[in-house]
Amino acid sequence: MLKSQLEQSTFGIINDAKILHVEFEEQSRSPSREEQEEYQEMSYSKRTRNHSAIQGDDIITVLSEYGKLVFMTVIQDAARKRFETLAEVYLDSPGLEYTKKGKKLAIDPSGRAVAVASFQDHFDILIMNKTVSRTHFDPIIGRGSEFEEGVIWQMEFLHTESDAMDRIMLVLVVYNDVERLCRLVLYLIDASDIKNVTIEKISRLPLEKNTPLPLLLIPLSFEPEAFLLVTEQNVSYLKADDLACGNVLYPTSAIPRKWASVECPLFTAYSLVTQEDNTVYLGSSEGHLYRVKVQTQAEPCVSWDELESTIPIGQAMCVLGRIDVEEPRGIRGADVLLCAGESADSQVLAMCTSTLPFRRDVVQNIVNRAPLTDFQVAHNFIGNQDAIITCSGQDYDGALSIMTYGIEASPIVQSSRFEWNGVSQLWDVLVSISKTEQVSGLIVSSIMDTRLLSAQDGHIRDITLSSRIELNTETVYASSVTVNDYHLLLQVHSTGFSVIDIGSTDILLHYKPSSTSNDRIAIATSWQLDNAIYVALCITREDTFSLEIVNVISNSARSQTTLVIGTFQPSLLLYTVKDGLLEKVQEIDLSAMQGYEKCAVPYSTAILYPWLVIGLQQGSILCIQVNHERQSSHLNEHKTQMINDIGPSAIKLKPCEDGIYVLSGRLWKISCNNEQDVSIDRVLLPKFDFIDAFCLFDCGLPALYGTRISLVSDKKLHMYTLSPARQLCTRKIELKDTPKKIIYNQSLDYLIVLTTRIENGDRKNFIRLVDPISGRILTENQLLSTNTDYGRSDMVLSATEWSVQNKSKTYKYLCIGLGHPKEPFHSFRSGMSARVSKALMDKGTLLLFRLKSNNKFPLKRIWDQEKLPGGVFAICPHSAGLLFSAGSHLYLYRLDPATGRLVQVAHSALQYLITSIHEEGGRICVTFYNDSISFYEFKQESKTYEFLKSDVVSRSIHNSLMLNDRLAVGVSQSGGMVALYDDPDDRSFERRLRCLFNFHYADIIVKPKLATLRTQTNLPSYFLPWTQDDKVKAIVGCTVSGGMVQVFRISQSVYQLLQILAGELVEFDATRPLLGSTENFKWFCKLSGPEQATVHGDLVELYLRLSRDEQLAVISTDEGQVKMSIQLALDELMIDEGQDPVELLRNILQSFENFK
Repeated sequence: MLKSQLEQSTFGIINDAKILHVEFEEQSRSPSREEQEEYQEMSYSKRTRNHSAIQGDDIITVLSEYGKLVFMTVIQDAARKRFETLAEVYLDSPGLEYTKKGKKLAIDPSGRAVAVASFQDHFDILIMNKTVSRTHFDPIIGRGSEFEEGVIWQMEFLHTESDAMDRIMLVLVVYNDVERLCRLVLYLIDASDIKNVTIEKISRLPLEKNTPLPLLLIPLSFEPEAFLLVTEQNVSYLKADDLACGNVLYPTSAIPRKWASVECPLFTAYSLVTQEDNTVYLGSSEGHLYRVKVQTQAEPCVSWDELESTIPIGQAMCVLGRIDVEEPRGIRGADVLLCAGESADSQVLAMCTSTLPFRRDVVQNIVNRAPLTDFQVAHNFIGNQDAIITCSGQDYDGALSIMTYGIEASPIVQSSRFEWNGVSQLWDVLVSISKTEQVSGLIVSSIMDTRLLSAQDGHIRDITLSSRIELNTETVYASSVTVNDYHLLLQVHSTGFSVIDIGSTDILLHYKPSSTSNDRIAIATSWQLDNAIYVALCITREDTFSLEIVNVISNSARSQTTLVIGTFQPSLLLYTVKDGLLEKVQEIDLSAMQGYEKCAVPYSTAILYPWLVIGLQQGSILCIQVNHERQSSHLNEHKTQMINDIGPSAIKLKPCEDGIYVLSGRLWKISCNNEQDVSIDRVLLPKFDFIDAFCLFDCGLPALYGTRISLVSDKKLHMYTLSPARQLCTRKIELKDTPKKIIYNQSLDYLIVLTTRIENGDRKNFIRLVDPISGRILTENQLLSTNTDYGRSDMVLSATEWSVQNKSKTYKYLCIGLGHPKEPFHSFRSGMSARVSKALMDKGTLLLFRLKSNNKFPLKRIWDQEKLPGGVFAICPHSAGLLFSAGSHLYLYRLDPATGRLVQVAHSALQYLITSIHEEGGRICVTFYNDSISFYEFKQESKTYEFLKSDVVSRSIHNSLMLNDRLAVGVSQSGGMVALYDDPDDRSFERRLRCLFNFHYADIIVKPKLATLRTQTNLPSYFLPWTQDDKVKAIVGCTVSGGMVQVFRISQSVYQLLQILAGELVEFDATRPLLGSTENFKWFCKLSGPEQATVHGDLVELYLRLSRDEQLAVISTDEGQVKMSIQLALDELMIDEGQDPVELLRNILQSFENFK
């Protein structure tokens, strides 16, 4: 139902955002010179940007972390698709102080005013112009500031009877922490005279001192100047007159409690239905849903309807509209409700509440991976593609998220019985059952028989017996042929072919080649030109093959067709078919082509312009360029592309509108971009043993989204809907607990998951094994406990796998690090408590498990190392044993094979808290909570650690990745990523690491890993590997909010070009940072230290969202010449002297889009 349309980086944090409804002038105007005066950042100064014409009537209004109020819109047409800022208003300097302006936002429903407040004491009123220009957005015509002592909890404008400027009402919920009293404050704004705007405080109605905490303030669109006040225990109905008169006897209704629940639901979001319906939906953080009916006539009252519970609801709900839901008793109207999940997936719900019984249906799930606490890379999870497996969500909605890139497949239906064994081919056909009605058909063929299924309105039935097809033989080829807009079935079998009218069940034509009884049709195809229908048959006669062309329906029109034939030589033969005659025009010997084996026998072909795609018997794909310069098409054998090792069997090709589907045991899709590069993406089906047959099949349903397919595997017929484009797909494995750490054992093919659960106020940690393919939980939960009672505060901090070689055997162990904080337990309820309270953990425990493959539960606990002087935040296998941390202490233990005990080898007390440890080539990389990254080396002779080098800058690094023994990449608590290098040529006494790159990101990156999520074909030369391995992998980092960052290493020439382009884009009006000015962007880039050797991909990617004229304007001077800096950088990359610079830039940027 809902599909993502647009995503764009803001380079900053949005504090609040709402929609402003605006009336626009019929005629657009251009800004005057006075309006274009120089902008200076001072209180309430505003700047209108040179922007594109505004589309639609709504404006997105945003408060940014830069202390600005920003107005933006969506630009969407054939060439452009982006967010664009229209105007910005400076409110205050960036900061976290309570009195900083720009923390809360309220917008008048009629668009007359905007209110901006700080957390405490201050709020401002901005008066909006009733009509503005689409080409010069300058809506603010007045301003007023007010001081209201106390904490501003809620702030909303009320609906009024008219949109007159003399009666604008604003209600605030303010808590005075001095008086310890909460009040409802009402303001009346009169902006009828813009030169004399008055803001009058009408009332300060106090609530009781022991009143429950106010949660929501809901203006009622169906009742002017009225609102609902939702607290922890009740809902109150108030009007502006009640506040003005000091009436404290307003109607109040207690919130109904769930059965067996002591506390009331904690409401976090609301949504009004329509202006005509006096209904409000309320959602809580526990997932409770209520429908509140407000009676405003006579005696006002509030009534409650309890609805079926759903996912935990965050701070947003929205009624999208109404739909009709078909039920056995008839059709019922339903409200479509979008609920934002809190640490759970968001949901689109169909709420049938018009009549009893109430019903809630989940229409769509929208993936939410936050909070993401840990992740692992599963290398070669799908072919040569990696997968990212993350710990997502918390409590009952905790899950593992498996992130893969490809074509998403959603199941529709599968056969209930295992009756599809031996199926070798599927064909989709469209056949007429009357002169005005057609149905979708599916031909299913095995070596023994053939079936015909029909699908109409999603109902599938077997019509084999009534269709008069040849059913007791194998079908070689099937298709639809059209005569006078009537669709007939063409079925080719081993001895001939038939043309069948399914509607009348008449066999219109039966053709049998004149041959001996031993001859059989091996391959067939057909094509249609106007009303002329041709069938090509390849007939085997003992050791020879013959080609026969049959003209089913004659046509006087002259036409010419090119026929491609593959042989076992191996070779390709091109014939032209004209006037019933065959003429060979080209022959290509595949064995003579450089790099192709003699076993590369063609099996199937399809056209992907400008390529002829050939599926080979060996499981690879060969693409040869098609030239149309002559009267007949011919192949340019000097321009080819090869995609090797697609699958274990011969390649079957099935063309579609935007590419070709490829079947070779698994299903893929290949496509071609504007640069004529062929790329391949996996169709993310369940892991079948082998897919026997596949075809496109619409199931008789209207085409709304994506492509529908049918396939046969595991002796069953399956049907799926495929997404229309490749994307990052997420599959979740429900755990019903909060996942903390995850380990992927590729050799044993299972996941080790550490989870946390709250039971009766106690925190309990568990360990379990999960199958990543099926999602099945392999073992029951095993409780992680310690021999010493540390209270209720045991926390899982780290986990890793450790392999120990003893004689000729390798033993695998699971190492788990725990922390026991000093703080009271209630301080550790948040998911990020381990990050906040690292320094307060004065005790730790190391647990050691033996991994076995022949046991019902393959984890055997063998050792506990308790009472360590701090939390065990890091564990790392080392050639000399096991490295781990305990607070600021670095330990090295070895396993004594004789006793099975851990024996201490080395110990060193360092200065700061250790957050991670990694080892590569004997060098140890240690990261610190306060002191960035340091390199050490273990000396076997002295059993000590030798300090090598450290960072010159103090950073809060919490995890790292060693790319080699001298290069480490770390991620910081501030959101930054830094690469530090130990230069062997540096002999200075400071012993400092050299920074190779550093950048800031607006979210905390959990850890860095090397991964490739895409199948790499035709990788440009300017992509460089991070390691000595020739395979190009990106540094991938998942963020706490569920996002993903990919960092590529690129050549110096491309870096210089993109760096210059980024500088131009950040100054170009259409691509300036959304949340502020260029200066704000530069401030943002320095939040994790000075930026170095970095190009922001999200910034240069905006170049692709510009129109052709805008792209040229970015790189050109006022005289229309390409800027000298751009031209010099382009000269190093241009292949042809006359190459278009815009196209070259687009090609380079698009290559990053193709491989990220």
